[in-house]
Amino acid sequence: MNKYICIGGFLFFLSLCCGQQPPNPGFEQWTGISTSSPKDWHSYDEAAGIFSGTASNKSGGKNPALERTNGHSGKYAVVIRCNKIIGVAANGALTCGRVYMGAISASSPKNYCYTDRNNGYCCHFTNRPDSVYFWAKFKMKGKETASAKAHLHTDCDFRDFVDIGSKANIASAILYFQDKGNGQWHQYKQAFKAYDKPQKATAEQAPIPTVSQWTQKPSYLLFSFTTNRHVMKGNQGDALYIDDIQFVYNKRLSMIFLDNEPMPFFDAETNEYIFYLPQILTNQLPTVTAETESPRAKIVIRQATIENPEAEIQVLHDDVVKENAQPKTYKILFLPQSLQFISKNSD
Repeated sequence: MNKYICIGGFLFFLSLCCGQQPPNPGFEQWTGISTSSPKDWHSYDEAAGIFSGTASNKSGGKNPALERTNGHSGKYAVVIRCNKIIGVAANGALTCGRVYMGAISASSPKNYCYTDRNNGYCCHFTNRPDSVYFWAKFKMKGKETASAKAHLHTDCDFRDFVDIGSKANIASAILYFQDKGNGQWHQYKQAFKAYDKPQKATAEQAPIPTVSQWTQKPSYLLFSFTTNRHVMKGNQGDALYIDDIQFVYNKRLSMIFLDNEPMPFFDAETNEYIFYLPQILTNQLPTVTAETESPRAKIVIRQATIENPEAEIQVLHDDVVKENAQPKTYKILFLPQSLQFISKNSD
């Protein structure tokens, strides 16, 4: 039997946004024509490698490999398409790094997206988001599976898929996804997780990370989309539309404790509580502690006192520390149980 009486309160909201985000996440900024790459993102026009001249964003004539299009929200989005290059299906690709084409075979380990620090095809990134959300829609000839892979990595020229699961790979959000919206925009979500041991990836299959408790800070982000999960398996004209990418920094609590006992009626989305204490306890207010859902979030607690019987818990994440976002705040007001009876009788 818990010795406290709890009334859950109000101020419901989701602590999802702010914090360091992917570059040009809504694809609203473009530096060239409609078949050029959106600002800070790259495709075949900027590719490196001995076979980089075999493809361009304009490959496919009336169906370019990359094109500006109407947005899910805002003015613009980007569409990437699968096309035939020398008779081989070349999956549509978009990355905040750089495409490398070192072999004619699309399945060769010499073909990949990578962070090219020396030439500026890179995204400095030092925050630790919990998840990635984005909007996408499909126009496919078959039931194809697209891929989205966001890798947080150390200070190196990280290569997807070559370096997936290596020591340089701090955490990844890897999602293979199909059309869930009947050709309409749909939001997709994936958590960032780490690998529990070194893994080996292939162009056909990236191992999926499983560890949520990672905390190491990255130096760079390598984010890539492809129209088709399996190389050389797409159909010419397969199209993936992408918009509104968002990194999520989870500032919710998983539990509040009063004198080491779980607080009754706790709800991560309820921000304010009133606790009525038996009269014998009003001169000894409980000590408040808490745990976060994200291992990367931090807690600051102001304990309640007789003079100020309201305890306050602030949950901070990388977005608060580095980007001046607001912390998520929980409050617990301790009152004598006698006031509860007065309140009920007054009703």
